[in-house]
Amino acid sequence: MKKMLKLVSLLVLLVLLSQLVACSNNSAATATPSATATAPVETKTLPSFAIVANDAIGDRGFTDMSSEGIIKAANELGIKYKFFSCNNDSSIYLDTLKAAAESYDVIFVVPGYFFDVELEKTKALYPDKTYIYVDGTTKLEGVKSCVFSQNEGAFLAGVLAANLTQDTSVKMINDKKIVGFVGGADMPVIHDYEVGFTQGVAYADPSVECIVRYTGDHYDPELGKVTAYNSYEEGADVIFQAAGPAGLGVLEAAAKNNFIAIGVDTDQGYLQPGFVVSSMLKRVDTAIYDIISKICNGETLEDVSVYNVANGGISLADNEYYQSMVSADIQKKVKEAQDKIISGAIVVKNYT
Repeated sequence: MKKMLKLVSLLVLLVLLSQLVACSNNSAATATPSATATAPVETKTLPSFAIVANDAIGDRGFTDMSSEGIIKAANELGIKYKFFSCNNDSSIYLDTLKAAAESYDVIFVVPGYFFDVELEKTKALYPDKTYIYVDGTTKLEGVKSCVFSQNEGAFLAGVLAANLTQDTSVKMINDKKIVGFVGGADMPVIHDYEVGFTQGVAYADPSVECIVRYTGDHYDPELGKVTAYNSYEEGADVIFQAAGPAGLGVLEAAAKNNFIAIGVDTDQGYLQPGFVVSSMLKRVDTAIYDIISKICNGETLEDVSVYNVANGGISLADNEYYQSMVSADIQKKVKEAQDKIISGAIVVKNYT
């Protein structure tokens, strides 16, 4: 009898042990999915970016706008970038482009038309990089382009100038109904400003005369000053400049000789307060930030990205000088012309 009890007790103990082992195995099996679910998520790696500019930061124009755009992208998107300035020294264009392409994934060439030869050579050495040709188009295969409808913005500047030259209640306006355009180097992009401006003047009032002159140089402010003065001497009291750094001389001439200037690319009103009524803004900063955002989001870039009045890439500066020097009636006329460009009711011809 005692042997039977011992046998039963042993069997019960074996059953209990087998149940404990089974529970342990089940616990281990259910723990595995939990460990997998909490695995760390892989962080997306963003491409790196570079801007290669022919000029230097501090040009109060195109280069400064480029810098603002990529700085905004760095602050908001967390990209790695470097700004390469060539200080208008064409002898370093090639080496600078190569240095950028060697270390960065996406290279903005600003403006592209100063680097045509060097870009072709650099792309041959670093074919897998992404190149953005700013302010024009290129025939190089695989290079993306970023263009601006400066003719539309210049049209608005023409509407402003043609109306303002007839408002003799404004200080510095004479009774001759003459405006002026001062271009810089003889380049298609500058002629596009001229074509837009003269169309805007004619649209506002065909009887207003427009004197067109070129400095023949992109960088010399003294030439800009002399060229603008010559137009002023012939009666122009509102002069629009599209001459790069040479155009800063136009603004100086306005302050020295008491006529009204319209700036370009950036809001240049602060340079000669009270003499620069507005500026035609070419929003290179907006374009560069927009393109960087698309690349970081994995979007496919168009071969040619266009920035115009309709999408905010082109506009006139509406600042304190514009508000104080331009009547509500003239502001209304400029706004109406802008709205018609956006709607397609006005189609501004470009330089061909």
